[in-house]
Amino acid sequence: MSSVIANLSAREKRLAALVLLVLVGAGSLLLALKARNHIASLDSKMVQLEQELLNLTQQNAQRSAVEAAYRKVVATHSSEMTKAEIHDNLRREIFSLAKRTVKGKKGRPDRQVDLVKIPTLREGTLKEEGEGYREYQVQVRILSTTLPDLLLFLQRIETSTQILRIDGLDLGRSPESTRVHATLVITRTVLDNPDAGPRRVAPGATRVESD
Repeated sequence: MSSVIANLSAREKRLAALVLLVLVGAGSLLLALKARNHIASLDSKMVQLEQELLNLTQQNAQRSAVEAAYRKVVATHSSEMTKAEIHDNLRREIFSLAKRTVKGKKGRPDRQVDLVKIPTLREGTLKEEGEGYREYQVQVRILSTTLPDLLLFLQRIETSTQILRIDGLDLGRSPESTRVHATLVITRTVLDNPDAGPRRVAPGATRVESD
């Protein structure tokens, strides 16, 4: 090998040295890129682990508050109520959700107006669905209203503290009108055992029909 190099001209030796230098530089650059990518991957994984740790810490901190809120819901709305008491509380809740507050103008007091109009709420059906909870289901008829007001009413039902869900929705509209009417099937989950902790309630599928 040394004899081959010795037989090279000065120009060929410089060219060989340049090629060797380029190869060494390219190899070093490739190693540097791999190292940088590996470090970036480690940084990303570290950030992800830190976020997971933060989430777990927050969840643990909020656990006692969530359990206290759950117990408050059970104690306030559910524990050991009769069918009549369940219906009476649900009736008050639904009629409250069907109202909205209009701000008074020119010094006049605020007033309550109908978001949707519900003529009456008949007695529903109470079912023993599982250990620790029951389900009370009623049918609600809504008179002529606008679609935005109906959607807002549905949103209020789904976010009610009485653990309500919509299991049926029959929606209709007259051909010559933009107003709608609807019949809802609303189910309330009644928790009977505060000491058992939160239980998983089987979700109901909302059914939508149109005239």
